[in-house]
Amino acid sequence: MWNGCLSAGLASASPTRTAKHPSRKSYLRRFHTYEYARHFVSACTSLLGLEGRLGGIKFKGRIVKVDAFPIGIDAQHFKESLDLNAVKGEITEFKSVFAGPKVMLGVDRLDMIKGLLQKLLAFEKFLEENKGWESKVVLLQIAAPTRSDVPEYQELKSQVHEMVGRVNGKFGTFKTYPIIYLDKTVEFEALCALYAITDVALITSLRDGMNLVSYEYVACQESNKGVLILSEFAGAAQSLGAGAIVVNPWNIAEVAGAIKHALDMLPDERERRHKHNYKIVSAHTAQEWAKNYVWQLNDAAIKAPLGTGESLLGLPIEEAAEQYAQSKSRLLILGFNATLTEQVQSSERRATDQTGNTTLKLNSGLKGALKTLCDNEHTTVIVVSGYGKDVLHEVTY
Repeated sequence: MWNGCLSAGLASASPTRTAKHPSRKSYLRRFHTYEYARHFVSACTSLLGLEGRLGGIKFKGRIVKVDAFPIGIDAQHFKESLDLNAVKGEITEFKSVFAGPKVMLGVDRLDMIKGLLQKLLAFEKFLEENKGWESKVVLLQIAAPTRSDVPEYQELKSQVHEMVGRVNGKFGTFKTYPIIYLDKTVEFEALCALYAITDVALITSLRDGMNLVSYEYVACQESNKGVLILSEFAGAAQSLGAGAIVVNPWNIAEVAGAIKHALDMLPDERERRHKHNYKIVSAHTAQEWAKNYVWQLNDAAIKAPLGTGESLLGLPIEEAAEQYAQSKSRLLILGFNATLTEQVQSSERRATDQTGNTTLKLNSGLKGALKTLCDNEHTTVIVVSGYGKDVLHEVTY
């Protein structure tokens, strides 16, 4: 029979007050960040009454490991794509189309958690507070359709379209529009080209898993050194935060200020921030993530059956006694050394002592109980020991 090991993962963030029982056969629960893992352990403890501890949850007599495994991307694939003729052609075309203004890029699913409305509100506030920028900056927002048949998503789409029209109507001219909005996905070659030529990437997720758009942007920016504005609620903020401008997307004024900071940023600061994030994206790849994840899963699967470092659950005495009394066929398997016996120091080694230092003696309080169990016709008693039969016979009789 095939014997595999099971792990469960959560792609989005773990809410602070929701929990689900660890899978009955799961050895490992993975999350993108330590914060998400901590929320899960806390919820299991407070809502489900499970025992949480450093690194895991005690569940049905074993430990389910809970840990953070921040996923990466195939960074080399994105870097190499910039040398493809198709991508070079797209880069040349986009540089021609966007010649002049600074270009900010947003790449998201059309989803409530992506914070598109907050992004547009912040961009609108930036334009209101910084007169003259309306003709010097373009926000290119790609919103990939999702769940188009769900009324709530249809309403979100309508709200986003209305806001884009409002901003363009307020700040646009016959020749320029501050926002270029696309309700569709784009081809990989075009996406890589946009990553490469844009000056700022703006990610305003309200609650997200990892958000690998930030990683993809950094991987394609080695020549341009673009600035990453990243929501503190995206998992990537834990790894790329030191090189990004981290914002709270609910704070519209803060995001508007971050946009101004990014557009005015001097080359040396852009270089320093990009260098930090590029190193992380290049080192913590999808391949390294998979290798580490499988290793940790195997380690958890090996340790779980052994109970490594964990004490056994206590026997519920009343429940066990009740079931024992009701049963007509009982099997008791008992340990011998240090379970039925007590060790007595002796200066003289006896034949019955295989340690050379101690004399084995049956615990005086157990001899009568053990005899009663053995005399019961419905009970079979097995004593497990590394000692020979003669030793056991001498000690127990």
